[in-house]
Amino acid sequence: MPLELTEEQKLIKNIAREFAVTELRPRAQQIDEDDEFPMDLVYRATELGFRGAGYPEEYGGNGGGLTEQCLIIEELCKESALGALIGPSILATGIISSNNQALIEKYAIPFIDGKILMAMGWTEPQAGSDASNIQTRAVKEGDAWILNGNKSFITGSSWADAFYISARTKDEQTGEEGISVFITDKSMPGFQEGAVCHKYWWRGSGTGEIYLKNCRVPEGSMIGTLNKGLHVTFSMLDQGRLICAVAALGLAEGALEKAIDYSKQRIQFGKTISQFQAIQHMLADMKLDIEAAKALIYNAAALKDAGKRITMESAYAKLFSTEASKRVCDNAIQICGGMGLDKHFGIDRYYRDARALSIAEGTSQIQRHIISRELLR
Repeated sequence: MPLELTEEQKLIKNIAREFAVTELRPRAQQIDEDDEFPMDLVYRATELGFRGAGYPEEYGGNGGGLTEQCLIIEELCKESALGALIGPSILATGIISSNNQALIEKYAIPFIDGKILMAMGWTEPQAGSDASNIQTRAVKEGDAWILNGNKSFITGSSWADAFYISARTKDEQTGEEGISVFITDKSMPGFQEGAVCHKYWWRGSGTGEIYLKNCRVPEGSMIGTLNKGLHVTFSMLDQGRLICAVAALGLAEGALEKAIDYSKQRIQFGKTISQFQAIQHMLADMKLDIEAAKALIYNAAALKDAGKRITMESAYAKLFSTEASKRVCDNAIQICGGMGLDKHFGIDRYYRDARALSIAEGTSQIQRHIISRELLR
């Protein structure tokens, strides 16, 4: 069914659009070229209330839910994929849902207030989509946990202050083994920031490595239950996949807008190329992909806000939206011809970032696996 926005949601969307156009758009290309995270834009977005979107007022948030977060991110990502990192974030949800008051006060509330930044440390050299194959290990020692292992492709490794870290653990009383999740930060002994990846996609995201070498983490830093950390991981991934999906949607909308504008200006054979049926049909297909993606995304967000489990819904929203975004951005480049290949024109950035989103938070193949698994439960 169509998404009917409330007056408050319309206001949120308009504020996000104005910020995106006036503050993010003028810098998006330079940020991509410099490959540096725009911390000042995070602070500005926090001032506008974006970081508090989706969180209860008791924790310093502005209320609302995943729908409001998606509305803001969609607008920001029309200008840059970094909008998914500059604006609202799901990263305090794991801590808040744990009801660990000490961690809420130390990390979640400052995060919502824009005083610290956070990142997820799930991926390892031998464990990407196979989250259960992590090699990082945590061993209890007195009133602390000692973590050893390496994390790779961590978005925000260079600028985040605190991290969700998954590690193998063992219940010494029962002998049961499993995976637990801890909140660590860069001030903890044994936490080392590794190299940053030099990539052509999602530049400025500060994606890199983390090394944990006898990293001493306080006992109270565990999120959830011992050996049951995958529940935390998968719950956050359900939401994270929807964030990837709406980021891809924003990129597609931005690329379509550029393609339309160019097609109305470019003259060939005595008329604008927008008058050629071949171009018109490409634009129609692009719009169709965008509207279908939008329906899937906001349906999943509404279900989550209603307290429903969205494992399958977020998977097919991410699968369709990221693949559709690649198609739309590719067609936008085709419509713009040689200009589409010029990095200063900007559409190549949209395509590069859209390409990355079909891999981040689980590849398209993994999304198909999740969907089929849920169907056959």
